[in-house]
Amino acid sequence: MKIFITGLIMGLFLCGIAGSAYAQDANKLWKQEVSVGYDRKGGNTQSEQFAGTYDALRTTEASEFNAKASTLYSGKNKKMDGQKHNGLLRYAPILNETDWFLFGKLEAEHDKFAGINSRILPSLGAGYWFVKTDTKKASLDLGAGQEFIEYTDGSNNDSSVLIGRGYYEQNIFEKSTFSQELVLYPNIKEGDQYRIFSETKFTNPISEAMSLRVSLIDQFNSDPLGEKKKNDSQLLLSLVYSF
Repeated sequence: MKIFITGLIMGLFLCGIAGSAYAQDANKLWKQEVSVGYDRKGGNTQSEQFAGTYDALRTTEASEFNAKASTLYSGKNKKMDGQKHNGLLRYAPILNETDWFLFGKLEAEHDKFAGINSRILPSLGAGYWFVKTDTKKASLDLGAGQEFIEYTDGSNNDSSVLIGRGYYEQNIFEKSTFSQELVLYPNIKEGDQYRIFSETKFTNPISEAMSLRVSLIDQFNSDPLGEKKKNDSQLLLSLVYSF
């Protein structure tokens, strides 16, 4: 079942890319960015943190394709206390030139210090664009998927989840950008088990291709492994290169 669902999602991605490859000039469709952040503190308490992300968005009149990858390492007094890797693929075709869209999505995560060796989540759903302009975007979507988790202690857990996502983005101060993404992952069978992901970003350009970004990422898990903490947050300052 896991292989079938994952294969179905990947098939949607490949069909979507192939179907829209001839729609417009490819050089005008892609928007890509790479961000890198590093922070180091010395003294009585020594700490350091490194974060890197890659984000690619391909938009046509008929569909949208998004690919993301991120990594985070942190340490304190020369001892690692954070190791996270995340990946996402998402294909969303527009329904008959309306503001409605379907989507297929594949999420992958590794979080060593939360006890998660791997979390794979393929999903399908639909959504609606309330606003989609060059200066403002707002959307809501709802989907369902099957979550496959392998924990660092060797145990496994499979469950069906709903996925509700809200996204808002707006230009402020002419060229700066504020965005907010909120994703809810309630367990379909266990109503008291859920996850929440929130990312708030403020991006300020310093040149045509370079920007400074402040990000606040907050993740909540109502049912963590063992004695792991339920809430995890990071505040990141990054340099962003867009191309």
